[in-house]
Amino acid sequence: MTLQRKLRQLYQILLEQYGPQGWWPLSYSLTPQTKSVGESRYHPDIYSFPTNDWQKLEICLGAILTQNTNWKNAVKALNSLNFSRLTTLKKISKTKNSDLALAIRSAGYYNQKAKTIRNLTDLLNHHSFEELEKLPLRESRKIILNIKGIGPETADCILLYALKKETFVIDAYTKRILSYLGIVSEQEEYSSIKQLFESSLKNDLIIFQEYHALLVNHGKTYYSKRPYGIDDPILNDVASA
Repeated sequence: MTLQRKLRQLYQILLEQYGPQGWWPLSYSLTPQTKSVGESRYHPDIYSFPTNDWQKLEICLGAILTQNTNWKNAVKALNSLNFSRLTTLKKISKTKNSDLALAIRSAGYYNQKAKTIRNLTDLLNHHSFEELEKLPLRESRKIILNIKGIGPETADCILLYALKKETFVIDAYTKRILSYLGIVSEQEEYSSIKQLFESSLKNDLIIFQEYHALLVNHGKTYYSKRPYGIDDPILNDVASA
């Protein structure tokens, strides 16, 4: 079986197992179909989100806050920002770095992340979401990667979920799952794995969003602790193919 076919098969297996994920989770998704996870909600089978700049900013903040921590801690930090009314570019821009860092302590590395959020809002004050959305993917990705504190994974999360651009996100779970399946090594470069997915799949926003979310969902269950995948009953057939 070719690597491309393996990746397509993996997507179908995970989609059948877990169903649509409805990422990125937002603190308010105004539909009865949403399922609550903490203070954030997912919106399976609804692909209109984000619908406004507030939601786009929330996705960007969440992508930064979840760096080197779990999503629950990131949600606590987002809730703290909401409580402190630091939910707009204008208010964040007027807030001292020390106060911003205090509000996001639960996410860890709070001083560093506060600076990254500041760098992001400085950029967005000069390049609106609308402007970034209109730019070709290559240009908008270059601009976001130039923000100090934002690496490829965070940039691609922002592009894929906030700006709705067809770019694949590679995270630690994805590397571990593909390593277990013998497709790549855990030391494989980010760009190489990203290219493998993008060359194997239809260039489709929904597929890219769902696939990344499915890999994270599966990874949290079977690839959080070593030895990764050893008790994974779902992907055994793919691993042996």
